[in-house]
Amino acid sequence: MGVYITQVAFEDWNDPLIQRGSALDLALAERGLPPYVPAPRPTRRMFEEKLFPPMSGFGELCDQELPGDQRRCFDWNVLVPVDFDGPIGLPIPSSYADTTTVRSAQRLLEAMRALADQVGLPGSVPAEPTDMALTAWFVKATEPGGEASRWQAAPAVVFYTALFLRAAERVIRHNCALSVS
Repeated sequence: MGVYITQVAFEDWNDPLIQRGSALDLALAERGLPPYVPAPRPTRRMFEEKLFPPMSGFGELCDQELPGDQRRCFDWNVLVPVDFDGPIGLPIPSSYADTTTVRSAQRLLEAMRALADQVGLPGSVPAEPTDMALTAWFVKATEPGGEASRWQAAPAVVFYTALFLRAAERVIRHNCALSVS
């Protein structure tokens, strides 16, 4: 059990029972943007990571270092590769609320690059993580004698900076959506 960020399968994006694709397209049209059309299922493995360390230190860093709306850039249920300001609220239930909050991967990427420089993200962070690779990296790094003992920032801050940076990169690189479930 827990909270995961997972890649939305192509065939699930416009599932008539969920309706998130059509609801997002309407919201994008209201902003004068074209509909989001996800790429067909990638040949590579899917992105999936578990959110398990406390986020408080990461949230505090975002509050201190990021301007305006970027402070809440990690507060989303769905991340898409469409460039727009602020969140888009959809009247579609998510795993944890009666609505779905959608954010732009381009905006998240911008914010996370700034934080990665601030935190001094280690070079050992997996570049193209799939199948819980970041989670496994973090667990190994935080074992006694692991790499985390050399990190200037708190381990959870490093993990969430890496997680959200790689999530945004994945969404943009593969024209896919990610969802929190």
